[in-house]
Formats: sequence, structure tokens, C-alpha cells
Amino acid sequence: MTTAPSATRTALVTGAAVGLGRTIADRLARAGDRVALLDVDAGRLAQAEEELCGEGHDVVAVTCDVRDRDAVEAAVAQVVDRWGGLDVAVSNAGVAGARLLLDMDAEEWHRVVDINLTGTFHVITAAARAMIATGGGGAICCISSGAALFARPAAGHYCTSKAGVLMLAKALALETGRDGVRVNVVTPGLVDHGYREGLGEFVPAAYAQMMRDNTPMGRLGTADEVADAVQFLCSAQAEFVTGAVLSVDGGSSAGKYTVPWG
Repeated sequence: MTTAPSATRTALVTGAAVGLGRTIADRLARAGDRVALLDVDAGRLAQAEEELCGEGHDVVAVTCDVRDRDAVEAAVAQVVDRWGGLDVAVSNAGVAGARLLLDMDAEEWHRVVDINLTGTFHVITAAARAMIATGGGGAICCISSGAALFARPAAGHYCTSKAGVLMLAKALALETGRDGVRVNVVTPGLVDHGYREGLGEFVPAAYAQMMRDNTPMGRLGTADEVADAVQFLCSAQAEFVTGAVLSVDGGSSAGKYTVPWG
């Protein structure tokens, strides 16, 4: 089934209050979609809603913790009741952490895995059921990470959760293909989200420089570039694309760029 034209679509984005999620939500709204903004941060969420409504877009803010399956189901039902269906769902909400596995307690493990992986499970299954119940067809996009492809110290829980998102999306793509529901993944490299004064407030400068040095294109990505990929995968131009993983990382996942060659 063909996804509805952009001007008539209903979309849902998690982690939509700030950063990458906000950029994706902005992109969909400015393309003409009705957008439900989901986030656990009620204050920033209300600000995002106010700003987008002030631009004339049809958006609604729904405070929701993706770890709570009942809350996610209720949020999806609210969107369907408001606009009559759901065409696009972007599962973006996520957190990171830095602790060695041998020093990690259960609380820290679950903090990351429950949001990044279990939260994604809650969102995309609820969205898929809603899409199928209202006639089938639709596009789901999960935001994973380059960390899903390459492990690194002190991020075992993060890498595991993001790798799990890849397989979760592929499995759902197999199960929903005959219903016309497409499920794809974007794996960003290190991205300057643009919502704080400089990347250094949440990523050490030395780490950011190392990432630049290990990226063939020699720079960080932008939130707009990730939004470009999401917009494509959720569009009619990607109607035969499902179960796919699109890396937006300047080539950092292509291989070992820093291996000496001469």
C-alpha cells in the first residue's frame, strides 16, 4: 500500500523535545505532516509544541516515557483518535552512558537498555499495530547508532542496545511487510545536535576530535543530515525499502580508515 502524500500524513516522533528528535519533528512538520511530539521532558516538549504551532504547523505534545508500555500505547491511541490514523513513526528516544561492563551495576544497565531497546520495542510495535488496524501501510524508522556496528569500551550497554535496535527493526519488517508497513533504521555517526552551545558539553573535545580523525569525510554529521535520511526512508521514494539500515556517518562504518597504507 502506498503511503499517503506528505501533506496528509500523521507522524509520531519520540525524543522530540530537543536535539535530533526535534530536528526530525521539525522537518516532518515543515513538510506538511501532522506531528505528535513525544518526550519525557514535559517542559521542553511544551516549548517545542508552542514554537511549531506558532509557525502554523499542526502538532501536539504528548508527555510519555517510552519505558512504560501502557503510556506508549495510550499515546499512540491519542494520536489515532485525534487524526484518524498513523502513517509515520520515528523511534528516536535514547540515552548514552560511560561505564565499564565489569564496573556496571544493574541500574545503569537497565537505564540505557530499557530506554534504547525496550522503549523502541514499545514504540514500533504499538505504531505497527495502529497502522495495520487502520488499513495497513505506513513507515517506521528507528534511530540506532554507529555504536551498533563497532563495540567500544565503557559503552557496552549502549552498543548492545543500539545493536538490538537493528535486529528488532529487521524482525518487525519481516512480520509487517505483507501489511505494507515498512520498518527501517538510520545509524548516525557522531552528530552535532545543535541544541547546546557546542558539542563539548556532552561529548569530550578529545573524543569528538578522534571521531573526526577517524571519519573519511573529516567532520561530524549534522542533525539535518540525519533528518534527510529519515525523511527519505519514510517517503514514497522508499516504497520498496524495508528492513534496511542506512548509515549516515561520513564513511566511518566503511572500514578501518586509519590503518597505515603507505
